[in-house]
Amino acid sequence: MPDEERPDNIEETPVLQIIAQIRDGTLDPKQIPQDIRLDCVEHLWYVEGQPTAAIAHVLKVSDKTIRRDKDAIRERNAKKLTPEDRLKLLNEFMDKWTASQENMTRLSRLKEGSIQEKTQASYLATKAINEQIEILQSLGILYARPEQSEIEVRTHEEEADPAKLKEELTRLEKIANDKNINDPEITRLIEDVKRNIAIAEAKEGLAKLEVKINDITKDRDSQK
Repeated sequence: MPDEERPDNIEETPVLQIIAQIRDGTLDPKQIPQDIRLDCVEHLWYVEGQPTAAIAHVLKVSDKTIRRDKDAIRERNAKKLTPEDRLKLLNEFMDKWTASQENMTRLSRLKEGSIQEKTQASYLATKAINEQIEILQSLGILYARPEQSEIEVRTHEEEADPAKLKEELTRLEKIANDKNINDPEITRLIEDVKRNIAIAEAKEGLAKLEVKINDITKDRDSQK
């Protein structure tokens, strides 16, 4: 998009404001850059639950464009959390937990409100944090067992990544070839690993296929 067509400060404008301007006609959606459009699609899709056709109507593009945008959003959001990322999340929740306890102590010293009201408010705040942690654990972002070591976490992630498995297999095969190792057991193990990698790739493909089918089905059902 040429700079002269780009709305002023569009990168610094909140997504909700951009969508509001598009809806009231003060902003032409065709003038916003692709990365901003993806943010708009993500909000309309995830937050408002709008189907593909409705999103396309708001942003004045084709349904096919929105389906491509959804694929791009999935890819953009598919970043795997490292052990360091998980630790940061855990620390954030622990900070909120500590703040909740400190807030309860502060409220207990105030004259306004009953003890029951003060205790109930702190209980609900703590309960919300616990529910967030449980959700992250159910998604595999946080582990239920805090004693799980970083090595175990990294090993689990590497085992689940067919690309890393292929890279490691190529490295080991090169070592065997360079050293002229023709052991039947090594040959058998290499073939076993290749089969397991193929299975892992198939599982990954099936998961993506299921998501795609579910999205299309949801869009069609919402248009009936």
